Amino acid sequence: MINLYPWQSQAWQQFVELKQQQRLPHALLLTGVHGLGKNSFTQKLTKSVLCISDNDDACGVCHSCQLFEAGNHPDHSEIKPEESGKQIKIEQIRQLINKQQLTPTVSNWKTVVISPAYAMNVNANNSLLKLLEEPQQNTLIVLVTSKPEQMPITVKSRCQNIHMTTPSFNEAIEWISQSSDYQKDNVTEKILRLAKGAPLAAIEILDSQGAEQYQQVDQDFNDILSTRVNPITLAAKWQQFDLTQVINQLQYNVKDRIISTQVEANDNPTSRAENKQYWKVLDCIIETTKLLSSQNNINKTLLIESFIVTIMQLTDKTNS
Repeated sequence: MINLYPWQSQAWQQFVELKQQQRLPHALLLTGVHGLGKNSFTQKLTKSVLCISDNDDACGVCHSCQLFEAGNHPDHSEIKPEESGKQIKIEQIRQLINKQQLTPTVSNWKTVVISPAYAMNVNANNSLLKLLEEPQQNTLIVLVTSKPEQMPITVKSRCQNIHMTTPSFNEAIEWISQSSDYQKDNVTEKILRLAKGAPLAAIEILDSQGAEQYQQVDQDFNDILSTRVNPITLAAKWQQFDLTQVINQLQYNVKDRIISTQVEANDNPTSRAENKQYWKVLDCIIETTKLLSSQNNINKTLLIESFIVTIMQLTDKTNS
């Protein structure tokens, strides 16, 4: 049996009600930030749909459930990028369409999971749209995404949305401390915030980089603001890290500085100057974030070098 995480219960109940009322749509759009376990949730959902028994959850013992567990269910398809970080191509959707023309062989339903759905290129989206406009009977297509804003409205409008909400910060930090080796300390809390409150994403960051890297980036940023670094050397070091996480960390760091200096900015000229400086730094961070997330083939080393130099110049001018 595939267990639910505590924060998934509301989304699961929404699905169960649709199933009980025999109102399952031909397409579901499962949304929520990265790190909530949407893919495992989708496995539980599709297994339940394919199960031959009439339970809300999959029975786990029927022939359909056994085939699903073995990973070779003939009525289930999964579409994902052929390589990590790459796009889902039109050829993959065309193969899916050909398969969907066949009738179910084991279950009463056929299921399809496309994850991450935002990875489909333009042609793949257009091809999928044809399938959504002419849905096959007893077929459920589940599109999973943490970035619905990157998907065409024409595709989203033909799906019924199930949104997986993020747990409260206190619930998330308690779950991490009880379900992992990480303690409820200051660094874990900061990394949870960096993970947008998603417990699994926070653990993923802690597992991959640990608290040491987080603290090192904070120290590096202090050195940048003090103009005490070599941009080329530091940019080369940061290439070993997940640059998106690094820039997101800096964004939270600067926002905290803005809040802390805002209170004194009206009465203290030094705080006012610092606050103005941090707003300029934040603008630079936001621009760098856009460039990092763009589809253009940019030189990330040069981008980070330029970012560091720009921040040092802003700081140097303010101090002068």
